[in-house]
Amino acid sequence: MLSYLRRMRPYALIVLPVLSGVWLAGGVTLIGALTANYSHVSQFMSALGAEDAPYKDWTNYGVFIPTELLLLAFIAELKGYLSAPRRALMSLLLLSSYAILLLAAAFLPCDAGCRWDGANSAPSLSHVAHMTIATIAYPIAILGVLLLSFAVWQSRTLRSISLATALVGACFYAAIALWPDAQGLFQRALEAWIYAQMILIGRYVFAKPDAPNAG
Repeated sequence: MLSYLRRMRPYALIVLPVLSGVWLAGGVTLIGALTANYSHVSQFMSALGAEDAPYKDWTNYGVFIPTELLLLAFIAELKGYLSAPRRALMSLLLLSSYAILLLAAAFLPCDAGCRWDGANSAPSLSHVAHMTIATIAYPIAILGVLLLSFAVWQSRTLRSISLATALVGACFYAAIALWPDAQGLFQRALEAWIYAQMILIGRYVFAKPDAPNAG
């Protein structure tokens, strides 16, 4: 049994990020369908876990927290296949910070609808903390994925592509603020971008676990 588990362990590099992404997408899609008047285009995913949301506990504890725990498990597994140069360690630290920040945000739900128009009462401390965490977490993820790509990819071409994809991620992040009527759509695009990069890297490391680190 132990030998079987050892043989299966490398598959975690593929299974964990895929499962994390599918858990997030599936959970948000299901709860969004059950929530009246919820828009995947104009509303953040966090609105499903906001104080006024009908399924906030299911969203925060059943969707968001397991998603980040699976992501942290993937990062911990990936560490065992990378050598220790600074670039690799910094990328894993940044990605871990991203997952931990979003994990913390699940315990700090935003106010109704995850919006504050500034006209009525002041936002709650939980809302301010939640929105601050989200604002910080995504740039950390973009930088973390870029550094991880540079630590893994060996060719100049792949590293150039990594720079281009990082720019795409930055554009999605900026679009969240620039087009509030489509902020939910751009948040989902950014999340999908982050997961796609990590799944590709996990697949590459799985296929070549003995590849020298480029750090």
